[in-house]
Amino acid sequence: MREFYTKIDKALLSGLIAEPKAPRNSPFLHECSGIKIGKDAIEGIDFLYNPLSSALDIPYSWPFPQFLKQEKYKFLIVRDSITQLEDIVYSLDSHYNATQVFTIDELTYGKGSLMELADFGSYAFMTNGVIMIYWDVSINDWREVTSHVDIPLMRTVCNFKGQMIGGCVLSNWHDCDEKSIVWSNIGDASFTPDLRNESGFRRDLYGGEIYHVRRLGDGIVIYSSGGVTSMTPVTSPSATFGFKEVHNIGIKNRGAMGGNLNRHVFIDHENCVWKNSAAGIERLGYTKYIKALNANDVIVNYNIYTDDFYISDGVKSLILSSQGMANYPYPVNAVWYDDEDSHGICGLPETPDVTEMLIVSHIIDMGYRGQKTIFSIELGASILSGIEIAVDWRMSLIDEFQRTEFVPINNEGVAAIMAAGIEFRVCVKADHFIKDESSLDYIIARWKMTDLRGLRGVYASPPRGQ
Repeated sequence: MREFYTKIDKALLSGLIAEPKAPRNSPFLHECSGIKIGKDAIEGIDFLYNPLSSALDIPYSWPFPQFLKQEKYKFLIVRDSITQLEDIVYSLDSHYNATQVFTIDELTYGKGSLMELADFGSYAFMTNGVIMIYWDVSINDWREVTSHVDIPLMRTVCNFKGQMIGGCVLSNWHDCDEKSIVWSNIGDASFTPDLRNESGFRRDLYGGEIYHVRRLGDGIVIYSSGGVTSMTPVTSPSATFGFKEVHNIGIKNRGAMGGNLNRHVFIDHENCVWKNSAAGIERLGYTKYIKALNANDVIVNYNIYTDDFYISDGVKSLILSSQGMANYPYPVNAVWYDDEDSHGICGLPETPDVTEMLIVSHIIDMGYRGQKTIFSIELGASILSGIEIAVDWRMSLIDEFQRTEFVPINNEGVAAIMAAGIEFRVCVKADHFIKDESSLDYIIARWKMTDLRGLRGVYASPPRGQ
């Protein structure tokens, strides 16, 4: 009986299925965990290192602890995991020694959201919606205020080329509210409108609550519960800002976006992942995997060193590289890169340095709907110890997939395994998959047609590409 083969390689460079109705034999993976989708091959995940002193008490109460890093300062914000009634803000030096800046008592100030930071070099401004903390040069120390004559209490803030942009106003300020965007004078923290016409305010174009204001290139992006708006400086008829609708679906929750000056990733109410850059917004998809996360607690973290986005709900996580999405096996509260003292990629909580890898291919039917039998699986892998193979199979469309026992591959990279069905998924697992050491280039399933009833005339030619 003639033997055929099906090669799975492009899927290893694409990652998880972007759209829920991807056709059979599409170059995607049904599941992948313990790896990252690299540019040329799958890679082992980056393990997160916690550089903080073990003497520092760090309670884990999602979405805290939160880490904020700017040009001069590093900040750690933790929330009491027992009473949930207290947030503590620490300033960290280059060796991660902590100095307490302020304790935010909910009974006094109310419950704040994640802290937002506007980086102005030596001057730092933070707000969480119930209190504002900033460096006061007149007293050479941190100052905490809930109201200010020139600065409205905001929930989100950023620095745009020396001008402060804010959103979601919570104090009594010129009829502004949670749906308002505000901006200060250039080089001055004053938001009070004056004859210079540099400062100002307006409502969200979509009428939504402002979740984030973020600089993107030469403009600002407004992320609200109603939609996404671009905000760009204009000089005519006067120096102010122009606004344009970008996406008419609001983001999923406060925190469901992350990025840097060059690119943002955000998740909308329909659980769709989008990338926003100078080229515009691009739909990435992955709704199936976002739906599996907690609906109201998704946080997007960005690692500027590896250009990866971590999407987590405090229990389950995903990692999005420039190539595709994969499951990240640990919760990610915060992630950042620090090359001081060779700290490298840091994160909270710290992750183990060994994890199991699992890959499950998308549905394959070899381009023939009759029954087939897989007889062996071959792997183009660099490290063979601890690698095992299984096959998911089903005999009809109304059946659920069943999985064979996992069997180890031999020293030649071949596993003898038999599975009959009309559709299959190939599974590969390993005890560990080490970054810069392990590799997996391709998977080959060798099979035979064991049901020829669907054939007519001359024996069918091999499937495409064989």
